[in-house]
Amino acid sequence: MAGVTSASLEIEWQFAALDTRPVLRWLSSSPLAGFSVQPDGTRSLDDSYLDTPDWRIHRAGYACRVRRTPEGAELTLKSMAEPADGIRTRREVTAALPSPEVDPREAPGEAGEALRALCGRQPLAPLFRLLTSRQRFQLADNEGRLGEVALDDTSIPVAGGEPVRLARVEVEVDAAAVERARPFVEALVAACSLSPAATSKFEAALVATGQRPPPPPSFGPEAVEPSMSVGQVAYAVLRRQFRVFLLNEPGTRLGEDIEALHDMRVATRRLRAAMAAFRPYLTPRMLAFRDQFGQVARALGEVRDLDVQLERMAEWRAEFPPERAHLLDGIEVLLQKRRLAARKRMLQVLDSRRYERLCARFATALRSGPPRSFAPARVPVLSVAPDLVERRYRKVRKLGDRIRKSSPPEEYHLLRIEAKKLRYALEFVGNGVYGKPALEFSARVTALQDLLGLHQDACVAIDLLEELAATAGRRLEPPTLMAMGMLAERYRRHAEELRARFPAVYREMRGAEWKKLRRLMESLRPPSPPPPGTSANHRP
Repeated sequence: MAGVTSASLEIEWQFAALDTRPVLRWLSSSPLAGFSVQPDGTRSLDDSYLDTPDWRIHRAGYACRVRRTPEGAELTLKSMAEPADGIRTRREVTAALPSPEVDPREAPGEAGEALRALCGRQPLAPLFRLLTSRQRFQLADNEGRLGEVALDDTSIPVAGGEPVRLARVEVEVDAAAVERARPFVEALVAACSLSPAATSKFEAALVATGQRPPPPPSFGPEAVEPSMSVGQVAYAVLRRQFRVFLLNEPGTRLGEDIEALHDMRVATRRLRAAMAAFRPYLTPRMLAFRDQFGQVARALGEVRDLDVQLERMAEWRAEFPPERAHLLDGIEVLLQKRRLAARKRMLQVLDSRRYERLCARFATALRSGPPRSFAPARVPVLSVAPDLVERRYRKVRKLGDRIRKSSPPEEYHLLRIEAKKLRYALEFVGNGVYGKPALEFSARVTALQDLLGLHQDACVAIDLLEELAATAGRRLEPPTLMAMGMLAERYRRHAEELRARFPAVYREMRGAEWKKLRRLMESLRPPSPPPPGTSANHRP
């Protein structure tokens, strides 16, 4: 069995039962015309569930199970999902292990690879054990097999007490057989007075053993208010972004949901942007973290950029007749190989002691808050926020006023970067300090950034296609190279269209929303204190 690995989609109804014996009698009585129920033996299941000390497998949306079997052992990673219309649909990735004593992280194939990516340097620790007697029945109708009915009597060992008993009835069906099986399931529920299981076995076992996953990380206050000092605001912003950063790490490690990586990367960008924006009000020790997060940002960005390109494959194929869409297969293979290599480099960064120390030290600094002895951090945020926002705004205007339709892509890209910094500055101090006017102007900045982002995406796609043709052209068929040229030309036309729309979108940056926000910022700015030794009533 060692070396066998498989992935599947588990689709099943789960019902709680006080006793499975009435269900057994009903199943044995040829219960419903048009359906057959054939006994398929009884199995004894010995399952151990594991996770890392920080529960990162659970936080990635999975449960890790090692099942002892007569042939050896079996590792399963099963996604967790809430029932929809009474059905739980979960992804399962399974690999055979030679024995229960083998470290599950050494499992072959996709299951072992996913577990190693999730765990990193963290060890696996047992959570609980389930001992189940399962009676199985093969379910079919006149068209053929539907799935399996299982009657489970489970015992959950509890330290220092009696085992907790759990009875479940499960009907697992093939994806294409859900509607065909539904009349049988409805008859089963009505005849045996079953109710949907409120929790999965995993969740029930956590309750029985008195365990619960840790809450989301907290590093101190995250709310921003006008009465705060600039140091307090800076730390609140950094705490919020670091929490988002850590929450998305398990999903980023797993690599199934590209949005987790996107959100982790954005949080990294905002962390670094906040440290740059609040630079005068943060200690040198705090500012040193910005460069350290830079390495993480680069590793995440490399994978994210390839995710974006791979997402475009469907869009690219749609540009061609169905009989020619296969010409892009070679490009996708190359991008997948690059993504795999980039993910390995990213995981090396996330698994490093340097990254571990960075997160630990940064968390400690955030919990400590701004040092009381650091005077710049004590300045009221209302005193410095106008300058913080206006400085970013002036940089956007300086670059934007020079932009012409004929400007090179690099100038559009630089403007996009500065627009992003301005939007972040508005997020950092706007929502909690200036409210609706900040949100209204931020919408204008976002519109500009979105247009510039599409322009940059088009330029990146052109560069990628040209680079692939130059470096991998010998491995691609001539028709594929021609298709790549056609795609590059379409992106050039799209970039020209976006440049034509730029003046109208940019013009809104100078509109009423900015003027309204600027007046509000200045009206709320506290008066400057008089010079030392001067009375407040006798200023020069």
